[in-house]
Amino acid sequence: MNPFGRKADIRITADYSKDTNDRRKAFLALRPRLRQLEMKYGLVDPARMWVTKNGVSKDFYDFEDLRLFLDTFQHQHVDTETSAQPQELFKDSHNTPPPTSERGGVD
Repeated sequence: MNPFGRKADIRITADYSKDTNDRRKAFLALRPRLRQLEMKYGLVDPARMWVTKNGVSKDFYDFEDLRLFLDTFQHQHVDTETSAQPQELFKDSHNTPPPTSERGGVD
């Protein structure tokens, strides 16, 4: 209880390095483009963005890889009635996870 007699909420938040925070902000800057392309997306700890289009998902560990991917996707004339073209774009990913030390976890 806090001094006012109400339950106090406890929030535990991650304390990321400046580099990780900068990477997260860069990913978040692409949200308008993701919405424009009608993609679902999410930012996963510490700095990985996933995107989904027509039920096919792809992960990005690097902002520039995602930006280039969106440029490619945006310039394709994708027929929204078929899922073949988006799946082809999602199929070949050259994204690899960063070393464990950059992800902040243990393999």
